[in-house]
Amino acid sequence: MIWLVRQEFSARGRTASRHVRRAVPAAIALIMVAGCTSVAPTSPSVAPTASAPPTASAESSSLPLDGPVAPGRYRYVVDNSCDDPACPVEGRPPSALDLEITVPAGYATFEGFPVIAVDTVSGTNGPDGGAVVLGWTSFWVGLNSDPCLEVAHERTDISVGLTVDDFVAAVVAHQELDVTEPTDVELGGYQGKFFSLTGPSDISGCDNWRPWDPGFFVQGPDNHWDVWVIDADGFRVLIVTEYFPGTPDDVKSELRDMAESIRFFP
Repeated sequence: MIWLVRQEFSARGRTASRHVRRAVPAAIALIMVAGCTSVAPTSPSVAPTASAPPTASAESSSLPLDGPVAPGRYRYVVDNSCDDPACPVEGRPPSALDLEITVPAGYATFEGFPVIAVDTVSGTNGPDGGAVVLGWTSFWVGLNSDPCLEVAHERTDISVGLTVDDFVAAVVAHQELDVTEPTDVELGGYQGKFFSLTGPSDISGCDNWRPWDPGFFVQGPDNHWDVWVIDADGFRVLIVTEYFPGTPDDVKSELRDMAESIRFFP
């Protein structure tokens, strides 16, 4: 099991958001599948100019796909495929999206998951650990009206449009999700929306508690997700940092810094 982190962002660069508290089901469950990520919110900025597209830095290298990650600047390709049974057969996804991220010491990747998490060797894995999830939900996503699933994946029953605003509006309108009011943010040179989602305290009655698909599911009781939904030249990408009430402050700070270090290269 890979535990992803819950990160309480200080209001660095943004005003505190008003919580839109919704009723949540009494039972739920854990862990992750298709990825994307979240980044610490920053104040809105001027949209990037349309002159020259950003290019990857020469000092970056490819992110290892499994195992400990040495501190440094890394490239990662966000695959925009959807191979889960819940995904629609129609529609053709756009091409992959490149990004760069700066990773501090003490983190690792895990084969098959687009996640950078606290290295399990460090002993901080679990409900006091944390992670950044990199990229997904670009050409298609659906919401589950009841996130408490009896199996890992079920066909979603709430349709969502293709834009950042479509996705964010659907999440906020969902009566079973505990989310904050979305705010405008900038990440990696592009504009989008930021909100936080808090999972239920009791997840014992679910195989997975999964609010949308493709996407991962809550990693434990009171799992907190900070979600950046960014429009990178028409490519809707989610960056998520997740953490728990017991996550150390230094881990939360590192997760925020990783998220803020992301740059996209459509």
